[in-house]
Amino acid sequence: MILYQYPKSENLKDGSQITIRPLRKEDEKILHEYFLRLPPEDRMCLRDDVTDPKVIENWIYNLDYDVVLPLVALDADHIVANGTLEFDPVGWTKHQGEIRITCDPGYRKKGLATILVENLMQIAADFGLEQLTAEIAPALDEAYFLFEKLGFQEAAVLKDFIKDLQGHYQDLVLMVKNISLTD
Repeated sequence: MILYQYPKSENLKDGSQITIRPLRKEDEKILHEYFLRLPPEDRMCLRDDVTDPKVIENWIYNLDYDVVLPLVALDADHIVANGTLEFDPVGWTKHQGEIRITCDPGYRKKGLATILVENLMQIAADFGLEQLTAEIAPALDEAYFLFEKLGFQEAAVLKDFIKDLQGHYQDLVLMVKNISLTD
């Protein structure tokens, strides 16, 4: 399993160094602190209310790398980015995974999100997945351009599909990338 490679250090564009590793149960407090530091406009586009400590507690309590593999990027003892690879090892979508990512605004434009997504893509390939998706609200245009740069293509736009935390309807953009070796 590729997870033996973690934790590992990565250099950002500005020369600073961060550590990437899987999320651990003892990260509950610093994960919640990280999400509280994200701008409200970023949090509004997330599936869950990450300001609620019970949401984070539930994630930590149910941590299962066999269906959701969360990676965190740390600068010292602070989480500065979070990415997950979600997949179902059985059933008709067992060849697919979904990537989600968030990044502290102070660490954007430094290559961190790219590094994190590339790590998740490598893990997905090592797990034998063939296709990856990313679901993006249009308000998250930086995320859209990141995934596009990494070879994801817009597959569908679902009009008024999501309701943000303020109750506003937004479109959802589905992006897809084939990663199988046979393509």
